[in-house]
Amino acid sequence: MSGILVFLEQRDGMVRQASIDLWNRLQEQAAAGAEPQPLSGIIAGPASTVGIETMLSGSGTIYHVSSDLLCLYQPESYTQTLAELFERSGCSSLVFADTALSRDLAPRLSVRLGASLLSGCSGPSAIGAGTCMRPVYAASVVASFAAEAERRIYTISSQGPAALPRKEGAIVIVPVDDLSCEPSRPSAFASRIAMTSTKPDVSEANIIVAGGRGLGSADAFAMLDELAGLLGGAVGASRAVVDEGWRPHSEQIGQTGKTVAPRLYLACGISGTVQHLAGTGGAVMLVAINSDRHAPIFDVADFGIVGDVHTIIPGLIKEVREFLKKK
Repeated sequence: MSGILVFLEQRDGMVRQASIDLWNRLQEQAAAGAEPQPLSGIIAGPASTVGIETMLSGSGTIYHVSSDLLCLYQPESYTQTLAELFERSGCSSLVFADTALSRDLAPRLSVRLGASLLSGCSGPSAIGAGTCMRPVYAASVVASFAAEAERRIYTISSQGPAALPRKEGAIVIVPVDDLSCEPSRPSAFASRIAMTSTKPDVSEANIIVAGGRGLGSADAFAMLDELAGLLGGAVGASRAVVDEGWRPHSEQIGQTGKTVAPRLYLACGISGTVQHLAGTGGAVMLVAINSDRHAPIFDVADFGIVGDVHTIIPGLIKEVREFLKKK
């Protein structure tokens, strides 16, 4: 039994970028290895697969279980479907991008399959060896965990933008329509509460403009919304801001929030606690704006601006607008 099965999570009929990036990083790793493990994928639900071959690098088989019963995440149906397909695939490892869905689903599958669960891994590099590295104790220590069972389930934190897809090989989509997607126990869908936004999800955005308590009020986030809109990015927030009720929990970044890996992370009025920085380790470039020149955020920032965010951000907005007019 060998091989890796990657769960390609879909939302509203579209495969999530976090899963696509994970697949491409695994393919990059496989290409560099002496004995690469075969890679397969699974899409659960009636998602569009048009053009998916252009987004996924390398070669592999993508199993598509398009049952309408899997359109929305229901733990019993998803657990049963993935467990059965994992058994059929003969793979030894099942890999998820570390998302809210996978944090609920992966432990269920671990129990169902009798597999070791290695969650929140810092990267996919140790999957073949059955190990996992992840930060613990408010990111002050990096711990190593080893799988005991032959079967292994991993959730992998985002580690920055994936390389551009390689065109070698072929991605084959295989429809699977003979699985029983009915839950083994009675369940009922009561209602769906969804937040809609024209901006990208903070966990998948290439540019994030994040604010902390140093902004002073919820109203001050209006300028971050404006700057993020001009840059085509998303707004993030520290836990202190979310606790104050200034921004929704969906925007929280850090140990108890989301792990992000943008190309640019602009931290505005964020002091830089280890809990917050635990969620920003994948950022390619971190720019900090803070009035306190001794703020811990400057120790990890690539560029730092000491000053009042209420003066600097409006200035940045003006400059970006002028730049965009010239394009």
